[in-house]
Amino acid sequence: MVQNILFDLDGTLIDSGEGIMNALRYSYQKEHLSVPLDTVLRKFIGPPLAESFEKYNAIDPKSELATRLIADFQEFYEQTGWQQLTLYLQVQELLIQLQNLGKKAYITTAKPEPFAKKIIHHLQLDNYFQGIYGADLSETMHKSDVIGACLKTEHLTDPKTCVMVGDRDTDVIGAAANDVATIGVLYGFGTQEELQQAGVIATIEQPLDLLTQIG
Repeated sequence: MVQNILFDLDGTLIDSGEGIMNALRYSYQKEHLSVPLDTVLRKFIGPPLAESFEKYNAIDPKSELATRLIADFQEFYEQTGWQQLTLYLQVQELLIQLQNLGKKAYITTAKPEPFAKKIIHHLQLDNYFQGIYGADLSETMHKSDVIGACLKTEHLTDPKTCVMVGDRDTDVIGAAANDVATIGVLYGFGTQEELQQAGVIATIEQPLDLLTQIG
């Protein structure tokens, strides 16, 4: 029986597209590079930044340029971008109901942990989560590492008692590496095809639909 829900943050609990895309535009402009189309920038939301710079611009993740782009992104995001977000409708009600059911909720995000904690505190959601786990500031950590750290630190030794909830294939792949199943959300930044190809056990169209999936 599922007792522990591991939530992705961007595209699952919050619509953070505005702040992330603005930070990306700032970083490209600061390095005098052409800014990708919005359709491409949206694809950056979820996976590690270094991975996306390589995938969409062929920038070596270990290069000085990648390091500068990440530093530029974090400069903007830390000052302004982290506040440019909205909490998805139904999320707070979902968290209340999960708490009432005795379920435990955690955040496992590829976003740097300091930003994730800052956002959750800003949204006054701290009391709904047992722990908040994110990447380090290198922006290179994979989702599997973040989920693994959560499971180890929280002593969640039986993967069958856990489920990941996320909107991108990186959530599914990272969870699977830790023997955890994933429920995909269709209101975030990924697509149904992307999530199903990655191997989700189910998809939901709105946050409260999760309650019928976890039993």
